[in-house]
Amino acid sequence: MKNRRIRQGLFQRCEVSARPHAPVLPWSHAAVFLLLNMSVGLETPVLALMLLARGATLETLPLVMGVTLVVTAVCEVPSGIAADAWGRRRLFCLAMALQIAAHLVLLLPASIAVAAVSSALRGLALAARTGTLEAIEIDRAVERHPDATGRCAALDALNGRLALLESAGCGIGALAGGLLASLDARYVLLIWCVVLVSACALAGALLLYPSEERGRASLHHNVRQLLTDMRGLFVEPGDIRLVLVLSASAGVIMLAVETYWQLSFQRLAGVGSEWMLGPVNCVGMVAAAAGSAVAMRAGSVFSQALGRGGRCRFYLLLHAAAALCLLVLGNASGIGIFIAGYALYYVCIAARSVIEQTVLHNAVPSQERASMASIQSLALRGGGALASAAGAGVVAAFGVPGAWPAFAILALSLELAAIKGTSRAS
Repeated sequence: MKNRRIRQGLFQRCEVSARPHAPVLPWSHAAVFLLLNMSVGLETPVLALMLLARGATLETLPLVMGVTLVVTAVCEVPSGIAADAWGRRRLFCLAMALQIAAHLVLLLPASIAVAAVSSALRGLALAARTGTLEAIEIDRAVERHPDATGRCAALDALNGRLALLESAGCGIGALAGGLLASLDARYVLLIWCVVLVSACALAGALLLYPSEERGRASLHHNVRQLLTDMRGLFVEPGDIRLVLVLSASAGVIMLAVETYWQLSFQRLAGVGSEWMLGPVNCVGMVAAAAGSAVAMRAGSVFSQALGRGGRCRFYLLLHAAAALCLLVLGNASGIGIFIAGYALYYVCIAARSVIEQTVLHNAVPSQERASMASIQSLALRGGGALASAAGAGVVAAFGVPGAWPAFAILALSLELAAIKGTSRAS
């Protein structure tokens, strides 16, 4: 009953929004997010090579990297609940400390144990930082825009800004990481750089974000209250269920693209086309930034044009467009059409992500924001795991060209299920 009143009051669904207000994200806070994403981007292009240099082998590498995935999945929801119950800044700082520890471990003499422990710590850090500082920024935006119209516009702008900072930080980090890796085959220089950038993000959070009042003594009570309130959110269909089902669907779409786009592109481009993969991937990153910017600046306009419930309709349309891009990639007759479809996919997937965060956080009470962000992240990973499990059988039966429409059908089926559940709720 309590959660129903909350959703009908302050956290009502965004219907029609005016022009976005300026996002509540000071430049100093934006710098912390940029540093955080740079620390991730530094190791992304060479992570497997770095683990091989620090003790993993070709046989053990999948297991070592799998440790990170398993630890992240297991700890995702508990860490979100801990952030809401214990404090978002505290958990972010713990995550950064774990990230630093994960890389300091790699400086020990190379062995499989070193690589495995580092991967486990990296998984803990990934889970712990989900939705921490973002939840603080979203709370600030909601507090400054108590009316539904201004709040949704502010959330669009804030989520778009955060998405752009993620793209920029990861891109800058990747460029720097590739250069540092080329200078040191043992990756010691790169590891120290990741430690330094992570420490700067940790210091920035400590200096710029206020200390929270939640104490250890009330942690058990806070967790119990959070679990009770969250159960109430899941009882009734609505925006939260919509986001979780579409997140699983997005996991299917993203896994399909990440796994098969290189194979399909090489089939079209022919032998010796490997050099083109980097530039095409760069086109995708630029398109993702463009999609985030469009959603940030024009999300309210498109939502208003779609009438009542326009923001959720816009969200559903963007999601369907991203799924349909799989058909374009699977049926492209030349590299020009393939690249166009690849860029369009990134525009749609990035724009839907911005609108998705607005729909989710507008429906979630402040005290449950980090927990729900972790659950949404877990739903995304779950969709990817579903697609991964089905992928071998699909490719064996239909080949890579047949995998594209199969995954599109799976993703759209999940979307139809979400629409049916939402319409029943109405």
